[in-house]
Amino acid sequence: MDEFKACQVKHLYEVEKLSMRQIAEELRMGVRTVSHIIKGKELPKREKKPTLLEPFLRLIEEWYAQHRRLRATQVYKRLKDYGYEGGYTTVSMATRVYRKPRRRVYHELEFLPGECAQVDWMEATLPFGKVYGFVFILAYSRYLFVKFYPRSSMEFFLDGHLEAYNEIKGVARTNWYDNTRLVIIRRKPELALNTQFVDFSYHFRFAIHCCNPGKANEKGRVERVIQDIRSFVETHDFTDLADLNRKTGAWRKERNERIHRATDEAPLAALLDESLLPLPALPYSPYRVIPATIGKTAFVEFDTNRYSVPTDCAQRQATILAYPDHLEVIVEGTKRAHHVRSFGHNQKIEHPAHRETLLERTPHGKYERILRLMCHMGSEIGTFINRAEAEGEDPFRSAHGLFRLLKSSSKELLLSAVREANSLNIVRLSFIESLLLPRAREDAAVYPQNAHLLEITYQKRELTDYDDLS
Repeated sequence: MDEFKACQVKHLYEVEKLSMRQIAEELRMGVRTVSHIIKGKELPKREKKPTLLEPFLRLIEEWYAQHRRLRATQVYKRLKDYGYEGGYTTVSMATRVYRKPRRRVYHELEFLPGECAQVDWMEATLPFGKVYGFVFILAYSRYLFVKFYPRSSMEFFLDGHLEAYNEIKGVARTNWYDNTRLVIIRRKPELALNTQFVDFSYHFRFAIHCCNPGKANEKGRVERVIQDIRSFVETHDFTDLADLNRKTGAWRKERNERIHRATDEAPLAALLDESLLPLPALPYSPYRVIPATIGKTAFVEFDTNRYSVPTDCAQRQATILAYPDHLEVIVEGTKRAHHVRSFGHNQKIEHPAHRETLLERTPHGKYERILRLMCHMGSEIGTFINRAEAEGEDPFRSAHGLFRLLKSSSKELLLSAVREANSLNIVRLSFIESLLLPRAREDAAVYPQNAHLLEITYQKRELTDYDDLS
């Protein structure tokens, strides 16, 4: 019994006038122990009984000297082989002193201007789906760039770098990455990097630094800022991906203009001190290459969606170039299809012009098929054709006229012209043709406001009259 506890007992008994039972309840002691303290008697010493684990303590100490990360369950299994008959709880309590986590101390990392950028992904699940944030921070100035994407594949990874480089107008000399497979394919038996990303680093002339697995402190700047971004995302509401990027961009702008606690300078101001590499003269296209096989119906599948190609490409090998916002289908080195990328699931994206050859081969039902193709291309096409039919126009003729315009105009341009016609409530095919195929007009003559200026006469002079002036 320690002296402080004995003083407490005597104070409660002599000053507070509490009974022995009350003192025992308040101090959580036995009544007999309280009685011995008050009467000045020595407490009886209990003999410590040897436990079943005591003969094995030396062995446990040797095991932990050899393997510091042994778990209690592993020690328990080893002791069983040595004839230990006790329980697991006793082993767990006895080994707790060896299993205490050691406090780790790290050197503070310091970087020169333009030396390093730290890059990482973050995930967030929002009401409209899962999004992936590309996070890029300059280690010296702490200038932050972040943009959210619907996917985290290579094309979006490259696009995030390009957006960041264009904003800071330069490239850091070294980029630090963790274990992402977009950069590191494997580490053993030797480090292997993603060849496409190595090509990207050669183009922008920066070095790739691969952080050690499980060492988050090596890129602590980007890890800390991800916590701030996640806190912002979790405490705000967003309607869609565009709204998320818009609000995050405003928050990021305010953060870059605020004094940083570590540097006592705003990242935006410190960005001017960064000694960045200049951007290369040639642009870099952010795409991912996917080999594909075109089916019998002239569709190629990508990300659960089906995209059309010209019918003469059916049952041939192709290469899909997946950009962040569109797809290109390459057949034998030639681009045969271009589609706006869909992030839905199990959708069919079909360009009506891709079926022109097939329609010529199967004239039966040609115009009905064209009508279905055009209406499927966009709701604005169906609205235009229905309005034209209400005005007395033949829907098959309207659909075929729009179909012919696809030979000289892109799908997006045609849809834009049809939307313009719908907004003006004009249902004539000639109006859309005038928007897409403007006729050359002769320049009109320009006349002065004062018509009398055209009647001015002057006296003609010979050139020899100017010789006397020299």
